This record gives sequence, C-alpha cells and structure tokens, in this order.
Amino acid sequence: MLKLKLAFPAMAGLAISACGGGSDEAREKQIEAEAAKHGIDADVELDENGEVKSVTVNNGMGAVVGKNLSLPDGFPSDVPVPDSWSIMSTSPVPNGFMVSAMTDGSTDDVLAALRKSLTAKGWTEEATDQPNPMMSRINFVKDDRMTNATLIAGGPQLTVQFVTMKKP
Repeated sequence: MLKLKLAFPAMAGLAISACGGGSDEAREKQIEAEAAKHGIDADVELDENGEVKSVTVNNGMGAVVGKNLSLPDGFPSDVPVPDSWSIMSTSPVPNGFMVSAMTDGSTDDVLAALRKSLTAKGWTEEATDQPNPMMSRINFVKDDRMTNATLIAGGPQLTVQFVTMKKP
C-alpha cells in the first residue's frame, strides 16, 4: 500500500512533465515509461483534453487512482454512491471494495444523506461515532455484508472513505 501512496504524487508530477505534443496514446506510454524508471508499474488513461484521468497502479491489488473515476466493476448496486462525489481512488479489499472520494457539503449533511440512501436500499445502521472533531464514522449491515463510511473534514472538501464487503 505504501507504493500506492507514493505512486500517485509521483504520477501527478509525471503528468505535468509529460505535457508535450503527440497522440494521447503516445503521451500515456511516455508517462508509463517514466513511472517504470522509478519501479512503478502503471497504466495511464488521459481524458478528452489530454489530462490524466486515471492512473492504475499495478501493485497486484488492482488499485486505481485519479479524479472523477467510475465505480469498479462488481461494486454492489445497493450501495449508493452519489454522483456529486468525485471518486479519487478505488481498490479491492477482501470480499469487497474501498472507494475514496471528495464531496462538498458538511459532515452532518453527508451523514444524513448516507442514512437516507442506505436505509432506502435495505441497510440497517449499526453504529456511528466521532473519534475526533474532524472525523466521523457510520456503519451499516445487510445480509452477510457491511458498509462503512469514514468522513474527514479539514480541507476545502469533505473526504469520504467508503468500504463495502462481506462480514469477516
């Protein structure tokens, strides 16, 4: 996981340095080659403007980092993730998924929206806590699964880390 945390800033820097001419495919390959020089096996996808849309760091776990990403294939349809969230990373966890996103709004508003949307999909709130003034957590269960959201305030947007998986 350390490799993933270090790779994203490195890839962002590579994206800036690779802003030359040429086709998008050539630029993607150039960024990927530069990453390989640093021991990072990555796949880069550019958006329609030639900007880095996502970077898949091939660390054997299938983690994807970027901005405005899509939910991963197989993500449960009964776990609503609002369109207003800008998904920044996705990664598989044992028997599930972890999604990190940024969103506008207050912690209270996001918690209320999560309660409403997950309850409407048949989830039951199991616990909530606030380990410190900038962090709140909420846990839901359904069938043999659990879904947890951790909200972290402290920047221009709220960070939400969302985990959904089968119960251990």
